[in-house]
Amino acid sequence: MLAPTRPPARGRLVVAAFGGLLGLALFLLARRALIDDAYITLDYARSLAFHGQWALEPGHQANTATSPLNVLLLAGFSLVTRDPVIAVGVLLVVALGVLGWALSSIGRMHGRPFLLPALGVAAVAVCPLLASTVGMETYLAVALVACLARAAVYRRPVEAGVVVGLLVLTRPDLVAFGLAALLVPALFRRALVVVGVAAAVALPWFVTSWLVLGSALPDTVLLKVGDHWGPWTFGNGLLLYHDTYPAAVLLSVLAAGAGVLAAVVTVLVRLVRRTGPELELVAVWGVGAPLHAGVYVGLGTAPYHWYYGPAIGALTMLAVMSLAPAPRPVRGLGIAAGATLVVVGGGFLVRHPWSTPPMTTNWATAEQYAAVAAGVPAGTVVLSPGEPGTIAYYCDCTVVDAFSDRALVARGLADREAAGGPLQRAILRLNYARLRTGPPMTPTMRLVFSETGPGVAASSPWRAAGVIRVAPVLVGG
Repeated sequence: MLAPTRPPARGRLVVAAFGGLLGLALFLLARRALIDDAYITLDYARSLAFHGQWALEPGHQANTATSPLNVLLLAGFSLVTRDPVIAVGVLLVVALGVLGWALSSIGRMHGRPFLLPALGVAAVAVCPLLASTVGMETYLAVALVACLARAAVYRRPVEAGVVVGLLVLTRPDLVAFGLAALLVPALFRRALVVVGVAAAVALPWFVTSWLVLGSALPDTVLLKVGDHWGPWTFGNGLLLYHDTYPAAVLLSVLAAGAGVLAAVVTVLVRLVRRTGPELELVAVWGVGAPLHAGVYVGLGTAPYHWYYGPAIGALTMLAVMSLAPAPRPVRGLGIAAGATLVVVGGGFLVRHPWSTPPMTTNWATAEQYAAVAAGVPAGTVVLSPGEPGTIAYYCDCTVVDAFSDRALVARGLADREAAGGPLQRAILRLNYARLRTGPPMTPTMRLVFSETGPGVAASSPWRAAGVIRVAPVLVGG
């Protein structure tokens, strides 16, 4: 293996700046087409930044923000920009800049700190599935997964532990990449250090959440686990998306498929020759990606498209960075193929009509939900139609939903405990041992989807055209 050396600052800064520019360009495209779950995150960030509360709706403490790190960072940037949407752009620039820095550091191990890392960050930036998650934690997660691979390549267990802790704070399921990183011998020998540092970084939040918010894990674990869409789960969900977004899905999985091929070839070369490419990237990205996907398969979740993001991002990086030690003809062919995919993907994003992202499961666009919110009388307590984030962000009202009202979560908790086995009940009781809720909010109005009638015209590629209207809540209904 090449001896770890400190990459020159110029190489890292150039690729980091390139990543930041790509992040800015992507934000300018996507800023008016954020998905509803991104707005849920923005609701939390705004409540924290301007009201000092962990809540979707100020005055109603909740714990449905799956990514505490994303919320904390967006809240911090919101304090500076005074606008949570602009904060999304700042964080996206930072995340892709960090991604470029990490890939440049990895590329320097083979004397390639510029072209391949730049190609890698571009491939991640233009991936349609990832671009459809702007405002959520996906790009932050991919950047941290890149930093974890850097720590593995440079054999730095303390650094790896810090990154694993941050990954867990980004999403608890991202611990799968930390487990994969322990396959690297240099980190496995110092596993106690990696685990100890990761715990020191992540545990304070989860303890605070348990003590203050009433549950260590967010309520989204309760709401999303086992949440099938009929026959569709995470395991077969990309087939469902392909029916509606064939080009976006194809462009998203091509590079990831190349990453799987790169992992197989790298391992085979190493087995046959007994020497050759090191396996750190294969361990962190090539094993981490399917391990992370396996977590969702095991949890039986519905196929929300952002769940696929970390695995697709990791395999995309592997496809590009595995070219560094490859023979020149193979490397040249791979660079040409990667550059072609980046150009096609970038063109796809630029030509896409950004009333919605390239992939979405929302029933209406952000603009349509904002129009609905404008029609709700100020101060009204209104029942959500099932997608509360955008309406709550733009409405001078209080939106009632399981994401905002923990009394509704408590009802779901009782049902889940009754249906679960002994182990599941024990876990739920421990997690929610300190949960205390007040009476549920009482809505006086509700938002209703219908095929025809008065209201705001609403449609998306995921749902046929209809209208959303504000209606009174029927007594006893």
